[in-house]
Amino acid sequence: MALASVAPTTAKAAEAPAKTDANLLFVNGTVLTPQGTAEAIAVRDGAIVAVGSSADVLKLPHAGATTVDLQGRTLMPGLYDMHVHVYPAGQAKLACKIPQGAGAPVIFATVKACAAKAKPGAWITGGSWVAAALKPGEQTRQLLDRAAPDNPVMLDDESLHSVWVNSRALQLGGITRATANPAGGVIDRDAKGEPTGVLREAAARNLLAVLPPVPIDQQVAAIKAATDEMLSYGIIGFTDAAIRRDGAEAYARFAATGGLRQYARGCAVWGPNSGGSEGLVAARQDYSKGRFQLDCVKMFLDGVPLEGRTAVMLQPYEPRHGEHGSDGTGGEKGLMMVPPDKLNAAVTDFDRQGLLVKFHAAGDGAVREAADAIAAARKANGWGGQHHEVGHNTFIDPADVPRGRELHFTWELSPYIWWPTPITSVDIAAAVGPERMKRLWPARDVIESGANVVTGSDWPVVPSVNPWLALETLVTRQVPGATGAPINEGQRITREQALALMTRNAAAEMGRLDRGGTIEVGKLADVIIVDRNPLTAPVGTIHQARVIRTYIAGELVWSSEGNAKP
Repeated sequence: MALASVAPTTAKAAEAPAKTDANLLFVNGTVLTPQGTAEAIAVRDGAIVAVGSSADVLKLPHAGATTVDLQGRTLMPGLYDMHVHVYPAGQAKLACKIPQGAGAPVIFATVKACAAKAKPGAWITGGSWVAAALKPGEQTRQLLDRAAPDNPVMLDDESLHSVWVNSRALQLGGITRATANPAGGVIDRDAKGEPTGVLREAAARNLLAVLPPVPIDQQVAAIKAATDEMLSYGIIGFTDAAIRRDGAEAYARFAATGGLRQYARGCAVWGPNSGGSEGLVAARQDYSKGRFQLDCVKMFLDGVPLEGRTAVMLQPYEPRHGEHGSDGTGGEKGLMMVPPDKLNAAVTDFDRQGLLVKFHAAGDGAVREAADAIAAARKANGWGGQHHEVGHNTFIDPADVPRGRELHFTWELSPYIWWPTPITSVDIAAAVGPERMKRLWPARDVIESGANVVTGSDWPVVPSVNPWLALETLVTRQVPGATGAPINEGQRITREQALALMTRNAAAEMGRLDRGGTIEVGKLADVIIVDRNPLTAPVGTIHQARVIRTYIAGELVWSSEGNAKP
């Protein structure tokens, strides 16, 4: 049943509305507010001017207004995704798509089909593969050679920290048996010392230099495709966690023309795997256009705690069993990307300039390194700097949990895989062992510490940017549908806490809490209409929530009914 929109709604439609008149009303629904629920809101020029019962809101002057009859549906604050990779996500929609959790036969068939459509010599890129779905000895460059003998192939893994390539790609990248591991990277090798075709961290990033450039119009199209998809899920603001040279100009062009509807922060990549993107920091004002602000620096401190074992841990990884990734450990405690002295100096300098620093820190060792760097910045500069973000936090040592509040930084939990999956239950579990798995993504601990906490999808690391999936599984720690055994059930949180992470807390982190994050008089009408109330619907159905409409500052920007502005 379609929502009813009527304009005008009064007998004095011919009269020009007074300055105090509302021009947009939402009535007859369940409105989620900080004080509980209401039935209706009134909006004037994008800002909320009244919240209350439908009867009271309809009594307000609203000559010529558009009235949206919610018909019992839920009106709630729009959502924020605080860790997403928009340009790669858009590119992935047009690339060689591997089904989630595919084994070697499916990957072979998929790449072969993509090669059949490609011109000889053209790159085949795409993903993503999951190491847990592959048997020892299956992940070789030769498998991709057979699937695409006339094309270089590069496939991302599920974390975007490793790639799997064929012999032609290795040749174009100049990678041979004699090639040493680059700083901050690992080249996996077989028993004879030959590259297997799996490249991790900086070794993977370096190969991107040989890819042909993507035309700017295709980059813009990729960003549009990804941001449109986010609007369809009710995401009205986001942080793009890794802005690089490829994609930065497209972002600025898309935002400058008004194409970017969401409030967006970009983080320019700094460090050993920046690919020459560090220069974006000094040129950030050239790229900050419209609703896009390039006011953040991204620092990769480690890798990921998967089969490659590149996340930095305080204690050694578990002993290996089988052949998988036999020469890709990055050291027994992981792969530190930036030495502490260099890191502390850089963070202190960026903090002094008023820039936000967002850290990639998956292992508890990297988390501590990030907290120590923030402490050094606070000591040097005082407490007036940004609320820096420690991102991912797959593992946090209990001793470091209070430091978020003490040092005034934000914990950002990502990606959206807080339930049993091959990534968590196989790859991560095998790497760290059962005891450390009890501390996997400690959401409850960091919330109860009193620090600000937000969440991010890390899309396209996860196959869907769907925030409703995340909201449900933060509460259940079970597979979507609230079935099966939970993972680390001691870190379950309430629905209200989960919703706050994606609304109020995120708006505060983006410096927008005075304008958004909650439905209150004086704030902008950044709201979404949803087919169910996530606070009362059966918990196993939250992931199925469907957004009907998305409004930003009172403007309809997406609708399932097809009447949003292009």
